[in-house]
Order: sequence, then C-alpha cells, then structure tokens
Amino acid sequence: MLKIVPMTEDNVAEAAALSAACLKEAWSEEVCRAQLKNPNDRTLLAYSEGKAAGFLSCWYIAGEAEINNICVLSEYRRQGIARAMFAEIFALLTEAESWVLEVRESNSAAIALYESLGFEKAGVRKNFYDDPTENAVIMTKQST
Repeated sequence: MLKIVPMTEDNVAEAAALSAACLKEAWSEEVCRAQLKNPNDRTLLAYSEGKAAGFLSCWYIAGEAEINNICVLSEYRRQGIARAMFAEIFALLTEAESWVLEVRESNSAAIALYESLGFEKAGVRKNFYDDPTENAVIMTKQST
C-alpha cells in the first residue's frame, strides 16, 4: 500500500536518508529542517508498505511551482511512486499556473515520465550538473 504524506519534524530523518541514498548532492537533516521553515516549501514523502520509498520537494512562489528534487529508492522504481507523488503535489497546488523542473539530459526514464505528465522541454542549461558534467533539460508545464 502506498501512502504519501507531507514532510514533518517526525520524518525529516527519513527524508535525509532518502536523499543520501538517491542524490549526488544529498540533503542533510539540517537542510530538510530548513525546508520545513520555508513557507514556500511543499515536500512529500512516499511510503510503500510502511517503508520510506521516495520524496518530492517543491517550492511554490507567485503562481509557479518548481520541483527541486524527486527521488525514489532503486528497489521501488517503476512501481508508480514518482507518478503518485506528482499526482499528490498537483492536487495540493491546484492554484499553480505553471510548473518547472530540471533533469539530467541522460535521464531518459525521468524525461519520459515528465513528458507523460504534461511537461515539455523548454531549454537546456549547459554543464549544469557535476560528477559527471552534464547539461540540464529544463521542462515546463502550464496548468489547464
């Protein structure tokens, strides 16, 4: 069973652990706690069978929602968890007029997911990522 909940003080450690397991530039517990204090932040955690499986962080400012990070542990990928987190954040931020995210140019699976959710390629940020150096594809979605 999949459950998606907001990040709170009670699950900050799990968010940081997910970040460390999934991301090259992981968020520490301190960074996660700082997100809790940010009034623009909406971070969600996904639990599969009671175990932390993924998280999505989004900032909402002046009509625009920016996906800052999304990760799903490798053993939980291709089970619809990322799609479910997007569905939850879309439902939470119905007032968002537009959405934006960045993704590694080589991450074809993520790009395909984002396109299936209505995102379109809008540009490229050259050499945006390190380790390895790689372009970021900027993707946007307009709310209907």
